[in-house]
Amino acid sequence: MKYNYFTIGLLSSALFFSACSNHKQTDTQATDSTAIAATTESTTDIPITERIANLGLTADSDWRGIKLGDEFANVKGLEKGEPFESDSDHIGYTIELKNLETADILYYQTDKKVSAIDVDLFLNTRQSVSDYQKDLDSYFTARYGTPKPGDGGTVWSGWKRGAVTLKDVSKGKDFGLKIKIASTSNSATASAK
Repeated sequence: MKYNYFTIGLLSSALFFSACSNHKQTDTQATDSTAIAATTESTTDIPITERIANLGLTADSDWRGIKLGDEFANVKGLEKGEPFESDSDHIGYTIELKNLETADILYYQTDKKVSAIDVDLFLNTRQSVSDYQKDLDSYFTARYGTPKPGDGGTVWSGWKRGAVTLKDVSKGKDFGLKIKIASTSNSATASAK
């Protein structure tokens, strides 16, 4: 009988100490992740939501790792997959998003430098258009400053290298957004030609 009490006491002590050490680890992990999050948030104010991340956008490039003025040859190295069209002036890629939505991206070049980027987002619903538009608006505002209405959409022109235009191009049951990123020195794209 004493043996059973001793065993129960020993097991209870082991569980108690185990629970205490797990609690200390949890507190430490929570503190560590909070410190990391605070550090990350203080270094960047650009919101990268899930939709923005799925588009491949980052806090330090104009579109999917590419900046206006980058070497045009770098586009092929950064984009995955085969281009759907290519000529001496531009190269185009398609990326697949969630819910069978897609984006067509055209990179234009002048003097072997990226001079413009056109993006067509093909979306399934009005809600998807609203969600992407909200996220892209926050992202572009954080990167390029306060937008103004213009060119049938929203325009961010408060940065040195160029301007960004975001338009809702939905018609009937065809939902989508159009994004144009163009340098101020050369804003000619396929849409403008």
